[in-house]
Amino acid sequence: MLIRSNLVYLSAACMASVSLMLSCGSSAHPDRLTVRLPPHFSGALHVTTCIPGAPAEDVPVDDRGLGQTSLCPDSSRSIELDVISEGRHIRISVPQAQISRTGDGIATSIEAQIPR
Repeated sequence: MLIRSNLVYLSAACMASVSLMLSCGSSAHPDRLTVRLPPHFSGALHVTTCIPGAPAEDVPVDDRGLGQTSLCPDSSRSIELDVISEGRHIRISVPQAQISRTGDGIATSIEAQIPR
């Protein structure tokens, strides 16, 4: 009787472990984009997405906070920005970094507010 009750607990623990591993493994990692800002930039950042020929990962931004990337995140993915400027490095993720999309889910831009 003791062996049978341990088998039930062991089976339940094994099923719980497998379920946890599958649920964690199925979540999509966010797309990561490095954005290089001009010195002392703060304010609105606007990176236009899905631009052929633009950099995919390391995006330069002008003095107005505008940039372009060939990255085109699908609707099941979020975004994480590595913002690099003279002497500072900021990581921005959802909800501070937002992806604007068309009605059918195609990404059009990535927007974020860069603090001083």
